[in-house]
Amino acid sequence: MKNYDISNQGSLITEEHESPRAYRWYQMNYSQDDDCQWLDEYPGLNNLFKEQLLKAETRPVVYQDEESILLCLRGVNLNAGADPEDMISIRLWINNNTVITSCNRSSLSLKDIQKSLENGLGPKTPGAFLATLIERLAIRIEDFFEQFEEQLDIQEDNIETFNSRDLGTDLGNLRRQAATVKRYLMPQKDALEKLTKTDSSLLTPQILEDMKDDRDKFARLLEDLELSRERSMALQEQLLAKIGYEQNNRLYVLAIISAIFLPLTFLSGLLGMNVAGMPGVENESAFWLVSGLCLIIAVGLMIWFKIKKWY
Repeated sequence: MKNYDISNQGSLITEEHESPRAYRWYQMNYSQDDDCQWLDEYPGLNNLFKEQLLKAETRPVVYQDEESILLCLRGVNLNAGADPEDMISIRLWINNNTVITSCNRSSLSLKDIQKSLENGLGPKTPGAFLATLIERLAIRIEDFFEQFEEQLDIQEDNIETFNSRDLGTDLGNLRRQAATVKRYLMPQKDALEKLTKTDSSLLTPQILEDMKDDRDKFARLLEDLELSRERSMALQEQLLAKIGYEQNNRLYVLAIISAIFLPLTFLSGLLGMNVAGMPGVENESAFWLVSGLCLIIAVGLMIWFKIKKWY
């Protein structure tokens, strides 16, 4: 677990930089036994809040009592080698002088806040910390959505040249990503809606106004994500139509070939019977006569199919 003292100027307090402390930030990993034990012994937290901070799986939700706020959020996983839809669960508890964040994986949004504090530009109060975290999560989701749109545009522009099997797999992955992210963004938008209507001394009118903007951003992202999901479904339908068209063309060619060789097969089968009285058995020119007849029939059928515009 990491422990940071934050000055009233929004910067980390170090030995070289001493100033009055505005609040203390504890950053813990709920999958570590030592952190769980520390939280269990931490005073001022009721059992419900402790349970939510340590829970393995949470959905976005907000809780409030007279002196504190607990907010469970989700952020896209933009860590190297990770799947964006494998969303990171971030739990945040604040009161007037303490911030506790709990997650089990590295969060770029929390790293952004830490860097801003190191540069003396971080949130100055726990309420501002909460608002900043929501803003950073919204920005990261916007980054994910831009990448999502770029991939969708590439596949949309090159659907005629892409390998059908690879394209089908990519479109399936995109639809899965969109569905998973939407699954958590919907309750997250609702939680932020509830948070913006809360009456707490920890949240100033300006902070609430900023959070309303972030709530509207989440709502817009949800609408755009749903539109992109519909685009991916339309692309998949177009791909299936393309595959069906290609299969029909192949079957059509096979049908033409079969139609041409059908009478020739009948003729060769008829003349290949091992019965007495077959004509031309003793004629040396019979083979060439039959071959010429088969060629004439094949050419005649091709001309007839052409006149009928069957190919």
